[in-house]
Amino acid sequence: MDNQRSSPRKKYKEKEPSWPAWFYVLVGLAIFFAVLYFGELILRYRGPSEVPPSPPVSPPEEELGELPPLFPEEEVIIYFTNPDFTALVGEKRKIKKDDKWMEQILEELLKGPRDRSLFNPIPSSTRLNAVFLEGDIVYVDLSAEMAENQSGGTSQELLSVYAIVDTLTAFPEVRRVKILIDGEEVPTLCGHIDISQPLERDERLIAKVQ
Repeated sequence: MDNQRSSPRKKYKEKEPSWPAWFYVLVGLAIFFAVLYFGELILRYRGPSEVPPSPPVSPPEEELGELPPLFPEEEVIIYFTNPDFTALVGEKRKIKKDDKWMEQILEELLKGPRDRSLFNPIPSSTRLNAVFLEGDIVYVDLSAEMAENQSGGTSQELLSVYAIVDTLTAFPEVRRVKILIDGEEVPTLCGHIDISQPLERDERLIAKVQ
């Protein structure tokens, strides 16, 4: 019996061919240009893309003109007294009708008249503490000098009260005025004119407006 000697088989793995670096560079460039080419074809067949509308162009500032002020000026009449303290005389002033318009009016009243022939019936040292509107009543809170520095006569007391009342009641939102002294209700300023209740307008005291 023949002994057949089989030669051992050499198992080996075939080596994969290696490519030079420039080959990969060429492949990458080919893919890149292919993407560009097909991208252009797709855009061409889809038609022009929709362009969003451009925002409206504002006209030049010179065409707009000057914008109206937020709070336009309004002419008001502030009352002072004639030289003999027998009547009220109104002076015209302009204020801004903002949320502080009552403070503006009363501050103008406390400053006194521009006309040197007129007088302020309110004592010069009087200060405005506060002013506020509740319903149709304006509450005017003045410092103690409003009462303490009165001359003691009926005329000044009457005119100092109604210089405030007739000035503020010229506005439709104000029907009556209540005068307070340092936040307190008082019956009178110096014993003549009752201010314990809100007072209405009295045009009998007004002589003229200038």
